[in-house]
Amino acid sequence: MIPLLLFGSIGTKGALILGFAASEILMHYWNSRKPPPEVHIFGRRIHHGEIGTLLSMSSLLVGKVPISAAVFGILAGIGTGLVKDDIVDIKEWFRFKKNGHCKSDPS
Repeated sequence: MIPLLLFGSIGTKGALILGFAASEILMHYWNSRKPPPEVHIFGRRIHHGEIGTLLSMSSLLVGKVPISAAVFGILAGIGTGLVKDDIVDIKEWFRFKKNGHCKSDPS
């Protein structure tokens, strides 16, 4: 697989499909855990839709950094899958407010 990425023969469409398929597998694993885990950084919950948005925007760097367009296609595909899975919580994305309490906090 790595030689395909290095020489670009996978193509942009193939890279997007590969990334999207990878995100579907990742989200199936993540959501199968009961309850699905939450990630908190500095007291703030991080949604996977936020990460997906940033990964999808990585395609804007094509041609500006010396990385194959296929790699950016895979990242954008993964990002699209993450956004699709978390679209229900879109109003909670990029709200830079700290949580009042964490679930691990007994109070």
